[in-house]
Amino acid sequence: MAEQVQADSGGFTLPDLAEVREAAATVDTRSVLSLPLGQEPPQARAAVALALWEDRSITTEELKKAAEARCATRSPALHTFVPLYTTNHCDSECKMCSMRKGNIRLDRKFSGRNEIIEQLRILRDHEGVRGVGLLTGEYEDKHTRLASAFRIGWAIRTALDMGFERIYFNIGSMEPDEIDTLGEWVERKDPVTMCVFQESYDRDTYRRFMGKTSVGVPKADFDRRVASFDRWLDAGYHYVNPGVLVGLHDDLSAELVALVAHGEHLHRRGAVVDLSVPRMRPAMTSRDTTRVGDEDYLRMMAAVAFVCPEQRLVLTTREPQEFQDRALSLAGVISPGSPDVAPYRPDAQARNDERSSQFQVADLRRPRHILDRIESSGIEVGHFVNPSPRPAAAGRS
Repeated sequence: MAEQVQADSGGFTLPDLAEVREAAATVDTRSVLSLPLGQEPPQARAAVALALWEDRSITTEELKKAAEARCATRSPALHTFVPLYTTNHCDSECKMCSMRKGNIRLDRKFSGRNEIIEQLRILRDHEGVRGVGLLTGEYEDKHTRLASAFRIGWAIRTALDMGFERIYFNIGSMEPDEIDTLGEWVERKDPVTMCVFQESYDRDTYRRFMGKTSVGVPKADFDRRVASFDRWLDAGYHYVNPGVLVGLHDDLSAELVALVAHGEHLHRRGAVVDLSVPRMRPAMTSRDTTRVGDEDYLRMMAAVAFVCPEQRLVLTTREPQEFQDRALSLAGVISPGSPDVAPYRPDAQARNDERSSQFQVADLRRPRHILDRIESSGIEVGHFVNPSPRPAAAGRS
């Protein structure tokens, strides 16, 4: 049976994979692919996504083209934000993460007021971006959790006042009093997106990587994490970004089903939903690297994009340029940048030092260069004002 997650209200119910698989068996995948644009299949989205993912008589390229067509009406086609890590201190012990508390080799860093403002100015004035994602670790004691919420709330307000148009924040799970504290800085109408990646919706895998008990290990609390979005919506906010770390759990079908179901639940509650499916990357103290091949990864993205066309997939520079080019038309958000603390400089690529970064990215080109290249191909990128616009074509007024 489906599993109810403990939440204050409107809680998400984890889907039963056997029941979804039974529903998926009734899906005529060829008919689904030929549906008129804008028409929903009769079955639940999770069942349709599973059927499309598992029916290998449909090639990945066919599925990709169908998904691209359903996403083509978005305006803009893409928007952007750049991650800004404000610290790498963390109380959790996630085995795949360099920021884990027990990693004594990591050079711990913390950005104060002046450094955060300087980083925001670099992103705005030198990289031309008007979207930023603010990140921290997750903390155990209530005082530190509230202090972190207050500090990131201030950073969000500062970024909005500086002219940033879209803010993401990823500071771990949140309880109502922590949302209230952050909310002292944020209006309900502000374009501020909560990111709380579940990493895996499988409880056994979650325990294996995040910890068996939440005593002293805050991220090990599965229910508190997955309920955070409902609490955010209960408080009157609208923007959410759930995600899974692709490759953490071996059963991609189960993760696909759970993520799509979670996104559908939040969408029905009136949320504006982005979805993240980052692949694992090398990190200090971790042997885990990308274990999902390009074709399976692209197919997973296509299945999600097809059934959730109004929910933008986030593509990051964890992936190399070659894969970005293949997947860009499935994504609705492109996020270039570095997972190091305060890594941006006015006239050089960002720092991604193994000794202070959460993980290593595949593409460290400057955000402005990545976004300019995309725009030069004819794709509009929202929340980007090119600092070096290309000259107008000859004969154009």
